[in-house]
Amino acid sequence: MKILIIEDEQSSADRLRRMLENDHEIVGLCTSNAEVSAFFADETHADLDLILSDIQLGDGLSFESLRTAPTAIPVIFTTAFDHYAVQAFKFNSIDYLLKPIDEAELHVALEKVNKSLASCPSTVNSQLSTFNYQLSTTDAIAQLLASVKSQNVRYRERFLIPHRADEFLIVSVSEVSHITIRDGVVRLCTLQGKTHQLSMTLEEAESQLDPKRFMRVNRQFIISAAAVDKLSTYFLGKMRIHIAGFPNTEIIVSKDKVATVKRWLDS
Repeated sequence: MKILIIEDEQSSADRLRRMLENDHEIVGLCTSNAEVSAFFADETHADLDLILSDIQLGDGLSFESLRTAPTAIPVIFTTAFDHYAVQAFKFNSIDYLLKPIDEAELHVALEKVNKSLASCPSTVNSQLSTFNYQLSTTDAIAQLLASVKSQNVRYRERFLIPHRADEFLIVSVSEVSHITIRDGVVRLCTLQGKTHQLSMTLEEAESQLDPKRFMRVNRQFIISAAAVDKLSTYFLGKMRIHIAGFPNTEIIVSKDKVATVKRWLDS
């Protein structure tokens, strides 16, 4: 397949290129909306098979510039966007890959597009834009996101945790330092240094917490911004997050996600 990559983080772009270049043709890399618009101003690029696009670029959301792309080109989004947006993509049957990109998941998504192209190229866009067939794929996503954002989303405010046979503890989310999974057991840790077992998955906890206050920084940890003491560099471009009150807890962020975590903490 002929693929355009839209990605403003160099490490993420390099990683995608390494995972794709042996089996596919990378026709270009755009790092901003301005570059995307310029790319599609050249009509010779209309024969693309696929666009792999980050959502948040340095000069805004990629939805804006993707309106200039031919609507028949399917889009797979690579994103570290808020959880509710990811849920919107699922609802709308649009492919997405959550950063850091897993190579196996990438190839599954590519194979899905490949099969659609092989069976009937003209159906690809209709499959991706089920939300409103009169809109382009990117217009449909933008409209869906706007409607989701406008809703009064309620996030969890407290956890009710079994304590003894006949007691429950109430832990406010403002007291949560981080939530982690180890040996298949999910544990909630508080700013006071206490640890409680949760009867839910890490994915369920992530979906119920305000993404402005909490982020899943890797496969094992969801952290509260209020609990972060400091950041430090780690091997091979990775980063370590130091949590107040838990000096021995090692939370490592992959190189691909460092910039995203920094933006979140600096917002």
